Amino acid sequence: MMYVCTACGYLFEDVSSPEELPEVCPNCNATKDKFVEYDPALEAWVKKAVAQHIAYPDEEGADLRAPNSALSSHIRFAIVGAVRQLKQS
Repeated sequence: MMYVCTACGYLFEDVSSPEELPEVCPNCNATKDKFVEYDPALEAWVKKAVAQHIAYPDEEGADLRAPNSALSSHIRFAIVGAVRQLKQS
């Protein structure tokens, strides 16, 4: 099983049960109630978004929070792909 911290996105891999999770996130110190189960099939979409952003990054100094920044577009691409995949399964 995999879990993700909803506060920062830290990924907990190879967890057999929720009891094995730490009390706080090692990345951001969020409490255990912020961890949710994560479908490993979604990780392929995360990797695609990262690869796109590496290949086509925002211009230096660009506002990454802007609705049409390259980063925002790459994340939307991954979300749409993942949602479609989940609907099909």
